[in-house]
Amino acid sequence: MDEMEHAAPRAAHNVHSNTLLRHAQEMIDKGDRLQASEKIWGAVAHKMRGLARKRGWVWTTHKGYDRYAQYLRQQTGDQDIATLTRSLNQFHNNFYDDHMEDDALPDGLREAKRLIRLLEEADASLGDNPPDPPGIRRLKRTRTG
Repeated sequence: MDEMEHAAPRAAHNVHSNTLLRHAQEMIDKGDRLQASEKIWGAVAHKMRGLARKRGWVWTTHKGYDRYAQYLRQQTGDQDIATLTRSLNQFHNNFYDDHMEDDALPDGLREAKRLIRLLEEADASLGDNPPDPPGIRRLKRTRTG
């Protein structure tokens, strides 16, 4: 897979993350807890996938998000990355169970924005060739030309 093939999915994930943050606020304003919840988690999930993808890392199960967050916590020492990831995962669950009160949603959106900033900072601190995260696979690169 060449650099352009890596760049396109990463860019799409970053665009989706930003769009979902805006949509989450719209759904909070409309009182749609289920859609707001899923968009809050979706914004985080897309940011994680975009950052990981740029390094060639991918996962196919939900557990990959926790593994990636734990890896970034270990590499940076920032416990908030793992804590916020676990906390925000509740919003994904809320999409199915509708157990959260309305007032949890604005807090969740603020936490999602904070986590996204922390993820970006953590990724930037990794440098150019960090070790691969345990339990997350690397895409195979193929030579072109």
